[in-house]
Order: sequence, then C-alpha cells, then structure tokens
Amino acid sequence: MHAPEVHPPGLDELARGGRLAVHALATERAWCREALLRVSRTFALNIRCLNGRMLESVRLAYLLCRAADALEDSWPGPANEVAARFDLLRDAIEGDHGAAAALSAAAAQLHARADLGLLVRLPALLSVLDSLEPADAADVRTCVLTMSAGMKRYATRAAERGLRVPYLDDDAELHDYCYVVAGCVGEMLTRLVARTLVNDSAETAARRLALAPVVGEALQLTNILLDWPVDVRAGRCHIPASWLALHGLAPRDLVGRSAAARELSLRLAALANGALDRVPDYLELVPTNEHRYRLFCLLPALWARASVRLAMSREDFHYAPVRTRLGRKRIMIEGLRGLLSHAHHGLTRHSLENAGALGLR
Repeated sequence: MHAPEVHPPGLDELARGGRLAVHALATERAWCREALLRVSRTFALNIRCLNGRMLESVRLAYLLCRAADALEDSWPGPANEVAARFDLLRDAIEGDHGAAAALSAAAAQLHARADLGLLVRLPALLSVLDSLEPADAADVRTCVLTMSAGMKRYATRAAERGLRVPYLDDDAELHDYCYVVAGCVGEMLTRLVARTLVNDSAETAARRLALAPVVGEALQLTNILLDWPVDVRAGRCHIPASWLALHGLAPRDLVGRSAAARELSLRLAALANGALDRVPDYLELVPTNEHRYRLFCLLPALWARASVRLAMSREDFHYAPVRTRLGRKRIMIEGLRGLLSHAHHGLTRHSLENAGALGLR
C-alpha cells in the first residue's frame, strides 16, 4: 500500500492565508477602536495623545481591563459563580482558548451591555493581544491578571456578604483596592513607556516605577468619590466600614442629608486630592520631550482635580441622584491647560494645582 501523496501548500496558498490573517487582525483592531468609544468617555479622548505601539498596547489593555471590570460590576451572582468566571478570565489571559470561548459564550447569553460585549468578544481581543510585541503583551497580561485576581477577591466576598455590607473594611483595603483596579495599570504604562526612553538610568526607572501606582490611585479615588451617589443607591458602598462606624452610619445613610456623610465625602476628597498632588512627582521622572505620554497622563489628572472641586462645591453632592460630571466647556479648558503646560515640569505642577479653580463647571 502506498502512502497518500501529500502536496505542500503552494506560495499562492500561503500568501492567501497570510492575507486573510492580516485582514482578520485589522478587522479586530478596528473593532477595538470602535469599542473604546462605546465603553469610555474621557479615556477615549486622552488616548489620542498616544501613537504607534503604545497606542495599540494601551487601547487593548484598557478593553481587557474593562472586561475584568464587567465581571465585577455587571455580572452578579453567587460567590462560587463569580469566582468561576474570574478563573475563566485568568485562564484565558494565560492562553487557554477553551476558557476564553466558554466565557464568551456565557456572556453572549446575557442582555447586551457595552462592557459585557467585551467579554463576548474576548477571543478576538486575545488574538489582538498576541499580535503585540512580546514584551508589551507580557506587561498587559501581568496587569490584567493582577487586576482580575484582586477583583475576584473583593467581588466574591461581596457576593457572600450581601449588598448591605460595605465593599471595603478599612483604609488599608481602600488603598489595596485602588492598587488592584488602577495602580497596577500605572505600573504597566510605566513599563511600556520605559522602552521608548533614551539614556534612562536604572535609578530613575526604579523611582518612576515606585511612583506609578499613585497615578492610578488618584484617578480611582476620584471615581469612587464621583460615583458615590449612584453606587450607594445601587447597593455598592466603597466607603470603608471603619469610616462609617466612626459616625454610626449604615451605607444607606450616605445618600441622605447628613452632616456626617458630608464629612466623609470631604475626607475622601482629601485623599483624592492628596494622590493628585503626587502626580507631578511621577511626571518629573518622565522626560519633557515625551510629549505624548506626559499629556496622556496629565489630562485625566486635570479632569479629575476639576471634577473633585466641582463635586465638593455642591452641598448636595453626596445625596444628588446623579454623578457629578464636568461640562464639555470645562473639559476643553482643562485640555488646553494641559497642552500649554505638559512640556515643562513646573508648569505641569502649577496647572494641576489650579485645575478647575477658575469657574467650577
């Protein structure tokens, strides 16, 4: 019996397969660009500061982080089911295609939401991840794995405790939560940009990486503050239980006309402002000729500072039915402030100190 004759693919077939793969990747990248507009408001603005490999890596990282966020915020259930979904995400990020397909299929059974749509599209997002430069892809994976592990810890505990118990216990957990959902992103960004820096000393790189989490913490503390009225009404309280205990408050009391609730909102705002004050310390370790990255970091910090000032100027902030948001005019004003100041260390610090000070809306 003769073995069947095997014909190796010709050059035309190989070329056709290569073209199809390139076309598929281009399609997925286009979907990522459109998805970013659906799931983000301000990030879709400041990411335009980046280009090249930084743009591709950061955009994909953002979408994967939002996919993890969707597991925490938009897909409730018993603790064991929440944990299992986070485990699938972990396995998918680590290269298990079956886990990615299983999580995608389960998400597809739910009512459509923009963030859950990211989970439906997870296999495609991971193919884009595989197309990044290996070192960049490794940094993105480390970030998403750190984030999803931390979110799993807090989300499963919250599912066991129920909605009436604060999400966080004390100051240590508040800072830890800010790290796992945002500080680790700062570390990823710092590692990504470090590959573009020329004549960067090991000492400067180490100091920059050590400060990186503070940028993420500043933005996360601001988000917790601004989301206060909506989150509490939805049954999620990120104000630590130890803070509430000092005033004898329950989470539901945080959206009432209470002097104690106002005091706690001022305490949280002070933490956010303190973290924002340290953002220039980080940027001083990024060369001023890195215009795109410096502006990318500065803009959200300016918007955050202006948002905190606006929120705290309103006595009804903590019991208002909606989230405090900057108007388009204020966003543009702070954007202009960033453009004029980002290339100078002193001006960067000054602009952040004064963001939102002239006219609050």
